[in-house]
Amino acid sequence: MERLTPRDMFVEAGYGPNFANQLIQNAYSKLFEGDPIDERVCFDASDDMSYIIDIGHDDIRSEGMSYGMYITALTGHERQFDKLWNFSKRYLRNDDGPHVGYFGWQVSTTDFSKMDPGAAPDGEEYFAMALLIAAEKFNRPDLKDEAVGLINWMRNKPNNGIVGPIIDPERNLVKFSPVLGNDFTDPSYNTIAFYRAFAEATGDETWLTIANNSLEYIQKAAHPVTGLCSEYSEYDGTPRATPWYPESDCFSGDAWRVAMNLSLDYALFRGHECEKQICEKILNFFNSKRPYLADYAIDGSDFPRPGRNATPGVIAMNAAATQVLPTDDPRIKPFVKDLAALSVPYRFWRYYDGMLYMLGLLATAGKIRI
Repeated sequence: MERLTPRDMFVEAGYGPNFANQLIQNAYSKLFEGDPIDERVCFDASDDMSYIIDIGHDDIRSEGMSYGMYITALTGHERQFDKLWNFSKRYLRNDDGPHVGYFGWQVSTTDFSKMDPGAAPDGEEYFAMALLIAAEKFNRPDLKDEAVGLINWMRNKPNNGIVGPIIDPERNLVKFSPVLGNDFTDPSYNTIAFYRAFAEATGDETWLTIANNSLEYIQKAAHPVTGLCSEYSEYDGTPRATPWYPESDCFSGDAWRVAMNLSLDYALFRGHECEKQICEKILNFFNSKRPYLADYAIDGSDFPRPGRNATPGVIAMNAAATQVLPTDDPRIKPFVKDLAALSVPYRFWRYYDGMLYMLGLLATAGKIRI
């Protein structure tokens, strides 16, 4: 499958050719190797296993483990990649029971037992993509075999009355959860560029249908003026509030990632013009709100409770969205400069913001090649 070459938006914003590499190396050093009290999120369980902690919630998540593998694959840290993958297979993956083949989304930091064996589909998607990247970068056919097995399982796991496939078999769209009864989705789980890579790796062209369906869905889920998506939604794009998360019909931490997902597919594959249009709406909205917040209703009105000031996570995702803009577009510089001005997230809430900061650096610098 033909790929385009993403641009280094830091260079286009006026920074030197090595500036992005310096930011990425500094972020990796602090988040993966830094001070254990205030900086790092990655810790050793043994000589051959590592895990990533959500510091603020004191747990280990498939989201963070898969992000860590994705980052270490992209940055060429093979030994650290292997240590994260070893831990994930040992403590997160379900080897029996109704969730077999999936990775529990939440694991205890105390004894590494599963707090919830259920899968969060973005974890499975990032595990699979990380394995494919690592297989290519490290010349490891064994990793491709593991990726293909997981990708096929995500679509074809038999329904056992409790858990089914991560991809809804009727709609060919990613589910919020493969546990039966969760008949809705999360806009940020629609990782369109990944689906194209999954089709290529497996030879299963249904993944291209899933990519196209995700594009159609995102056009419905994104607000027609602001471009913002909600945290969760129905399959027709209607925002969905849930009892455990009443604000999930609004734009917040999960939904920040939609901009990066769309811009990555556009930068690599020119997936669809709607990706550019939605990202431009998002950037225009945030430009109009400076100094902007991290949380809004999707129409741009106030979040139901006081919104946070812009966090490194949303700033990084907005910078990544500039990949869709034409060269010399005046919107590039302010959003890239916002990201360049940040310090690496540290202290209590450094996990999620730190992971998105690192992903945003890689995406903005054009370093994500899948």
